[in-house]
Amino acid sequence: LDESLSLRDEGLSACHQRHVKSGALGVFLVAVEQGRIPQGSVLVVEGLDRLSRAEPIQAQAQLAQIVNAGITVVTASDGKTYSREHLKANPMDLVYSLLVMIRAHEESDTKSKRVLASIRRQCTGWIAGTYRGLIRNGKDPVWIRLVDGQWELIPERVAAVREGLRLYLTGYGATKIIERLTEQELSLTGRGPQALQIYRLVNQRALIGEKELTLGQEKFQLPGYYPALLTQAEWDALQLANSGRGRRKAKGPVPHILTGLGITVCGYCGRAMVG
Repeated sequence: LDESLSLRDEGLSACHQRHVKSGALGVFLVAVEQGRIPQGSVLVVEGLDRLSRAEPIQAQAQLAQIVNAGITVVTASDGKTYSREHLKANPMDLVYSLLVMIRAHEESDTKSKRVLASIRRQCTGWIAGTYRGLIRNGKDPVWIRLVDGQWELIPERVAAVREGLRLYLTGYGATKIIERLTEQELSLTGRGPQALQIYRLVNQRALIGEKELTLGQEKFQLPGYYPALLTQAEWDALQLANSGRGRRKAKGPVPHILTGLGITVCGYCGRAMVG
């Protein structure tokens, strides 16, 4: 038993393939592809629905990738074995695996639709003023935390945000802001702030207490969801300053990264990338 390869993807979606894109199963599949998992090895999973809940044709391709590499898959819940030799002798097990994958995907798809419908009702209820509970979707700002069902400001993070915004409004660039925050032992995240976070910060409507959500093709803005750090007037002033940042007043071309055409710009502040 190779305990170093006891891989877990707790909390990562097997329906949206997050356990493949950023989780342990993705690491395992790459190891299989590179031949780092020796032939004759056995991969034990609780069930095929734990291996994947993707569209059946994609899920079966992942199973086939593992089996074709000479690795046996065993599902602990029903004791089924999937190997080239076994499937050659018992081809109906391949049909069975496909049926399991179809059912798993349909269950996840139905659950996902129900969850989205529930969140959509909560959003419309918030806007209409008929719902004031928590909406468990999207990321919450780094300067607040949930305590006994209520949002609470984190003083040290609020101090970092306020100082960062003050420096931004006085004309400091992101790198200099980070340097000043570090000198003052302030952090936006507690994990070492990066310059990119400043440009994200100045565009976050959570500063005025709004929660922004995107559900499919719909976008929701929920006013008053968080404690506000800025008034509407302060937010407007910040956006005005943000829109004017990076406009070059000097004459002549700016030396850009790509052939001087000026087509490479920062997606957050709009300034030309020159290095």
